[in-house]
Amino acid sequence: MKKEILINSTSKEVRIAITEDGKLVELFFESPDLSRNVGDLYWGKVAKVMHGIRAAFINIGFPQDAFLHR
Repeated sequence: MKKEILINSTSKEVRIAITEDGKLVELFFESPDLSRNVGDLYWGKVAKVMHGIRAAFINIGFPQDAFLHR
């Protein structure tokens, strides 16, 4: 399965598309006037892996670790 992340950034908007085998599976829009954490990209370090729920907790510099599921 071929996965790609496509990013289009302008001064007014950032658009991120995730494709699998050439088909769109996720699409994110972000404007500078909107402040949010969901959908943002962060550099982090894996703090704990939970195999039973197929997820991980990631330290991204916030007081609480981020939750990343598969």
